[in-house]
Amino acid sequence: MEPPPVRSLGRYRIEGTLGAGAMGVVYRAFDPRLDRLVALKTIRHELFETGERASLMARFRNEAQAAGRLSHPNIVGVYDYGETQDTAYIAMEFVAGRGLDVLLDASSGPVEVYTALGWFSQLLAALGFAHAHGIVHRDIKPANLLVTEHGRLQVTDFGIAHVESSTLTVVGSVVGTPSYMSPEQFSGAPADGRSDLFSAAVVLYQMLTGQRPFVGSSPVAVMQQVLRETPRAPSLCNPALPAAFDEVLMRALSKDPAARFQTPAALQQALTDAMGPSGNAHGDHEIDRTVLVTAASGQTGSTAPATDSWRGDCVGSPAAWSTATLAGIEARLASQVGPVARLLVARGAARTAELSALVALLAPHIPSDKGRRQFTDAFADDVQTCATHRATPPDGSHLPHPSVEETQAAALKLAVYLGPIANILARREAARAASLQALYESLAITITNEHDRARFRRDVGLQ
Repeated sequence: MEPPPVRSLGRYRIEGTLGAGAMGVVYRAFDPRLDRLVALKTIRHELFETGERASLMARFRNEAQAAGRLSHPNIVGVYDYGETQDTAYIAMEFVAGRGLDVLLDASSGPVEVYTALGWFSQLLAALGFAHAHGIVHRDIKPANLLVTEHGRLQVTDFGIAHVESSTLTVVGSVVGTPSYMSPEQFSGAPADGRSDLFSAAVVLYQMLTGQRPFVGSSPVAVMQQVLRETPRAPSLCNPALPAAFDEVLMRALSKDPAARFQTPAALQQALTDAMGPSGNAHGDHEIDRTVLVTAASGQTGSTAPATDSWRGDCVGSPAAWSTATLAGIEARLASQVGPVARLLVARGAARTAELSALVALLAPHIPSDKGRRQFTDAFADDVQTCATHRATPPDGSHLPHPSVEETQAAALKLAVYLGPIANILARREAARAASLQALYESLAITITNEHDRARFRRDVGLQ
């Protein structure tokens, strides 16, 4: 006989099931005290039958407390820990997005190189922060990486994987996906931050080539490959990749932890160097297509790589920009996302010759809402100045409202929530709007996430 459905845990009201893992069920729940959605991760009942209930609960609680101290835009936040008679649970940040495993399965091939590096850069930022605070993940794999509707990558299950690895071994379960485990995890040697970097490199290899570096017909066969075999060079699997990536990934996948990159920052720098001084991974080939997640599609939380999803009215080239202008943009972006800023700016500059469009292209790569606002606000005056200079007729006649500069400024504010498509939406709605307020109202409707829509309305003074 099946147990009755769970209605609540502690103060949390259960609204549905998000998934089930080795430890237990993950629920979508509502916190009435703070009026927000959360994800509740629970321990399954049979694990308590090992006779180590008190020890398991203590470890689960301690790891949750450690993970709860990690406050970073690329790490899923841990809010609360609770216990009932039957289980223990952790309340975590509810992320409106999709697992990277789902995105990779849907792509059925390599991920565009700049998209892969953008996501990977965010993963390294999360690992660098966690390792600096003494926390190793131990189960980095696509299923534990969530990509939000704005393109932000967030790592989930920090700290909890440590409890899973020690607990499920006792009950005879295999922890994690063998294809992403490091050699030291298979051999039983201590696993530190370099183990996370190995697993992360496996994820990057899969994104860039469309295939895992270690595969087999059984977990044992995969283990043998991880321990003994050298994977094919990435450029042999995907000829579009520059050979410089081969050296970086082969080192990152070294069997010996001492031979790998020792820190996330070192691996990030090696990848940046592999891109070359121009930041172009494709040599003389066309720079990548833009990846866009649009909330205007009506699919809240849907995130998928999209090719040719956005085309600017004006396709530019880096030559159309002054070196000083691009350097200034890169410096501001680098303060938010690190060395990958050079790659992103080079890509954007090849797509458009307009400042507002370039800023709209770059803003979604900044993981925090505050950072995106700071970035777009830094260029707001320049955008209005450029727009006014272009839009003022020679005879000095007045422009209808909303004006070009107002439209461009509105696009910048909208880009924080929708990304590059904001530029197109703002222009389209401006042609229909009788006033600036009407434009803002029309743009607010395009934001499907209620919280983001409310923030946008506050940003533009509608409430």
